Amino acid sequence: MDGKRSAAAGLFGLYLIFSPHAPLHAAAPPAAVLHDAATPAPALPPPPASVLRKPQDSDSAEQIFRAAEEKRVWLEALHQAMKQQEAASKAAQLAAQQEEQRKLLDPAQTRVALSGSEQQVRDALDFQGRAFVKQGRVHDAARAYGDYISRSRRTPSGLWMSGVFYTGVRAGLLAGVPEDAQARRWEWLEEETLRWAREEPDSPLPRLMHAEVLYAHAWEIRGTRYAQNTPQHVWKPFHAMLARALKYLDEERAIAARAPEYYSLSLRAMRGSENGGDPAASFNQGQRAFPGYYPMYFEMLQTLLPKWGGSVEHMDAFAEAAVHATRKTEGESMYARIYWVAAQGPYRFNLFDATSVRWGRMKQGFEDVMKRYPDQWNLQNYARFACDARDRDKLAELLAKVQMPPIMEAWSNPQLFEKCGQMAGRVSL
Repeated sequence: MDGKRSAAAGLFGLYLIFSPHAPLHAAAPPAAVLHDAATPAPALPPPPASVLRKPQDSDSAEQIFRAAEEKRVWLEALHQAMKQQEAASKAAQLAAQQEEQRKLLDPAQTRVALSGSEQQVRDALDFQGRAFVKQGRVHDAARAYGDYISRSRRTPSGLWMSGVFYTGVRAGLLAGVPEDAQARRWEWLEEETLRWAREEPDSPLPRLMHAEVLYAHAWEIRGTRYAQNTPQHVWKPFHAMLARALKYLDEERAIAARAPEYYSLSLRAMRGSENGGDPAASFNQGQRAFPGYYPMYFEMLQTLLPKWGGSVEHMDAFAEAAVHATRKTEGESMYARIYWVAAQGPYRFNLFDATSVRWGRMKQGFEDVMKRYPDQWNLQNYARFACDARDRDKLAELLAKVQMPPIMEAWSNPQLFEKCGQMAGRVSL
């Protein structure tokens, strides 16, 4: 009867797996999954008594065959119920997502909807910006943008929400040209943004979007090739389009400069222009108006990169000056944030070898970042830099606080995460 006992044990194992008391079934659904009470997810059918019954040596062949048939019928019903549960779960998740998106597009509920992890908040802001443009609700976009600026609202990691929302609006605008206007795409975009600006005489957003159109058009003309590989005939129209963008920004300064993105965009446009003015003067003006607006500092850092005529010495002096200017509100954190951005560009794999960064200063900067914004995004990026700097003690301390699964955008790839874990003396991550 060993075969009977083995078969019974296997059936009992199935019961343990699919029982309502088993861990798989008992695990709570994600917080975002809210089942509609009107259409509850179907319950899993319980196993028949014959499946749970302990086999006996005296069992007849008929009893064994009947138990096997009951098992087959039960497994079919179980499989069907599991498929229905999966479908119900997906429908509930979709409904929850749609509800969150509805809130994002309802100005009265936007502040409630913007919660969660750093990535969730960024995704929500990006969706909101794109959706307002796609639905033609550009006036709502202007109001939401003004609210983000006036309240100086931040994401969990400390980024200004206005900047994340702004990139969503820009992406939605550039991707939203109708099919019948594609042949004259840039003209259509210019016309639409100018019309929007006329309808919103006091809003920076449409004016900035018009300048963004001119800037994007300029770079489409130039392309992404290195300067030495760029055909000579494209330079004149490229510079002319950038000049138009800068001229428009200057003409609309009284309104457009009410937004911090005005200064970031101005610095971007100046970098490629022939006679774009003084980036340092523009940055200083922006710094006085919006002293804690990170993207403006990051754009100035880009201007100081060697490929734009700067140097690593200029970069380091700028990082120190930025800390001095923001110490009252940001502590030492700007030093870490500036070199963090440098590592996202040309110094991704050699920051500590190719620049003047000092890990002790950067570590203190990250400590101040974490005091103000103790988010997993910041913590895991801090840990990644500790790994790059081969600071095993700090790395081990930070890895102990990492919530799994890790944020791969911070680590670049699973291999680096594993390597850093091994460096810190962790056997398994």
